[in-house]
Amino acid sequence: MNLLKYLDIKSLVKQFRTEGLSMRRRFAFYVFSVICLFLAVIIILLNLFGILNPTGRQIMNDLDARLSACSERIERDCDELAACAISFSGQLETSIRNYLTENNLSFDELKDNSDALDALQNILYDSVYLNMQVAPASGAFCILDTTANSDSGTPFYSGIYLKYINLYSENTVNNDFSIYRGSFSTGKSKGINFHSGWRNESSTAFFENCEEIFSDGTHYVLSHAATIPDTWERARYIYVPVRDYNDNIIGVCGFEINDLLFQLSYKTENGRWGDEVCGLLDENGGVYSGQFSSGRYNNIENGLNIKNKNGSVLFDFGNEKCVGLTKEILLGNESFNVAVMIPKTQYESFLRNGQVNILLIFLIVAILAAVCCILMSKKYVSPILKKIEQVKANEDSGEQLRIREIDDLFAFLEEKDNYYEKQLYDLENAKRFAEDEARKAKEEYEKASEKYELAKSEIDRLAEKHKEEIVPEEYNFFVENLSMLTPAEYRVYELYLSGKTAKQIAEILHITENTLKYHNKNIYSKLGISSRKQLLRFAALKQHRDGKEDWT
Repeated sequence: MNLLKYLDIKSLVKQFRTEGLSMRRRFAFYVFSVICLFLAVIIILLNLFGILNPTGRQIMNDLDARLSACSERIERDCDELAACAISFSGQLETSIRNYLTENNLSFDELKDNSDALDALQNILYDSVYLNMQVAPASGAFCILDTTANSDSGTPFYSGIYLKYINLYSENTVNNDFSIYRGSFSTGKSKGINFHSGWRNESSTAFFENCEEIFSDGTHYVLSHAATIPDTWERARYIYVPVRDYNDNIIGVCGFEINDLLFQLSYKTENGRWGDEVCGLLDENGGVYSGQFSSGRYNNIENGLNIKNKNGSVLFDFGNEKCVGLTKEILLGNESFNVAVMIPKTQYESFLRNGQVNILLIFLIVAILAAVCCILMSKKYVSPILKKIEQVKANEDSGEQLRIREIDDLFAFLEEKDNYYEKQLYDLENAKRFAEDEARKAKEEYEKASEKYELAKSEIDRLAEKHKEEIVPEEYNFFVENLSMLTPAEYRVYELYLSGKTAKQIAEILHITENTLKYHNKNIYSKLGISSRKQLLRFAALKQHRDGKEDWT
């Protein structure tokens, strides 16, 4: 109840308007203000050093740790898959060389030789199939830089492409294939079910610049995620060259990593901050796409926009936004961005909860500060107020408060009381003395007034005498031509009569001294005078005469 009394804002405002705040409430208000100011300074400092919102910092720290783990894992997995692809390439090179040697053929002689290509594919199939079983991939392929139909308008290449239909099985051995591309005879001999995606040969743009890609010692290439031709699926590929005896690239082999495999490989359980999404991003002209550990982000229609904001990254998927971090890594010969993120709504929810917790802490501290102020007020201010009331009612018992400064103050006030009584007595004496002096001053004033009247009469007499020294014709010309002055000239004339100097007149009228000289020249010419002294003499005479006429 006491706390509510002190926090009754309406009554406090009313009291403040009518009679001001009491000492007790003023003391509580000042102490409370100091505590709040101290807390505000702490909050500002925490904000400057990024500690004000520990929830946001904790989220970013956890995402940063998750990002490092994902980056290392993706690099490790790509290196592992690339090592499998290099081993795969070596097996294919050996099989191709043995086949060409046994059949006394060169690689160029395979072109348009469908029987030889079918026989070679039948041999290479086992290598493709076995490597697909041991590698962590959703498919495997071997494509040779040759074709059984060179007359086709679209360039196709002979090879084998196998893709799993079921990635949810714990054991991928003997899984069915959703895609088989290769010769019909090889597929039939291996007991493969032909689906709508079957093609005898494959199309690829890889051979257009493969020599340039692998000319700098690059061991493997990781492609961007793209839609697999004739399917609705997206995937990226690890490419490794297949070479002949002369180290010429005659083909390419590798593995497929489709969206579903990436999602299964990097899927995370709900962590401390809810759903965390990992992604491997491709950049093209400032627009991003890629593969994500959550299926709802893998099909981006218009690309992903990324914006750095306050130490984090905002991922805009169009219909949803996420907040997270990115890290650039080198895979093969190209840079990719690894991203870790959580939904923006989820992120903002945690931030709000953190801010609410900070606000609650601040309110608890403020309430404790208010209670502390009230207790301190009762402990220290109430005795002082009680002592003051006793003094005002002349009921002071002489009991000390045991607060040295306050006891000294009341002793000092008592001494001052005696001192002021003496001062009052002295002031009353001084008042009587001042009244006597005022009476004497009044008498002196009356004598001075009599002398003034005498002096005024003497001045009038001298003016009449001085009038006789002035040439009447010049004075009459002066008076008659005053009306000829322009308003500006007459204003200068009036300022001269008021006793202003030339510099003061220029400042008052905001004109230059040259302009003032021009006005003086016109005034002298029109009034028939030659100097300011003559001007003032005529003007004084005119004022004197005008005054006498008015008086008359």
